[in-house]
Amino acid sequence: MNRFAELLDRLAYEPGRNNKIKLLVGYFRETEDPDRGYALAALTGALSFKHAKPGLIRDLITERADPVLFGYSYDYVGDLSETVALMWPKAAGAAHNESYLGPPSPQTSP
Repeated sequence: MNRFAELLDRLAYEPGRNNKIKLLVGYFRETEDPDRGYALAALTGALSFKHAKPGLIRDLITERADPVLFGYSYDYVGDLSETVALMWPKAAGAAHNESYLGPPSPQTSP
């Protein structure tokens, strides 16, 4: 999944058509099935999740978070998937983001 995200990032910033084709060819050569098929379907707009419809996702998050807070957050963010990603409870024992440095240190006066 990280390789596909990297591919999308590189495609977004690559201005040249031929270089984009090289990136795609390299990705599809190095990636095994079924990831290769999922990537192709996602890139062509043919990827469909039978059961993951917006209504189901909305129901799942309102079971796990305050529905009013979800409503306000969704109004502010404007995108269902982003709102859910920001609000979804973290799994117990999940690794924390090592790049996060924590809250800023209080300023000390000299």
